[in-house]
Amino acid sequence: MASAVAGGLFNAFAFAGAGYLFKMFDKNGYAEEAKRHNLAMENLTAEREKYLEEVTDRRNKIAQLRAEIADANRDIKSTNKSLELVRRINELTRKAIPRKPQLSNHYKPSSEMEEYMALFGLIAGGVVGGAAYLML
Repeated sequence: MASAVAGGLFNAFAFAGAGYLFKMFDKNGYAEEAKRHNLAMENLTAEREKYLEEVTDRRNKIAQLRAEIADANRDIKSTNKSLELVRRINELTRKAIPRKPQLSNHYKPSSEMEEYMALFGLIAGGVVGGAAYLML
């Protein structure tokens, strides 16, 4: 910013000094030269405004595209996470459910115990059956 101001001041003094010398040596040419200079300054100002507009538009578009990229990346990460969860759910549903643990898998009664269990079953069945018969 300081260099722009210093450059502008230098150019103004240089033009003013050159204009003074030009005016001293060529009385009629100075007015035309001043007119050409003013027209050039107007053109330069218009071109600078157009340049600043283009640079600002470019920066705004870049910022907008970067924001869209960030949104897309978040969407991609969210989609990838969802797909991973679906994959894990499918993996679990395809596997067979493990068998429920039972005592018979770990304990086998002795033959003597099996006989007593059968005898108890017969006696208990007879008692229940007899009670049912009496109730009817």
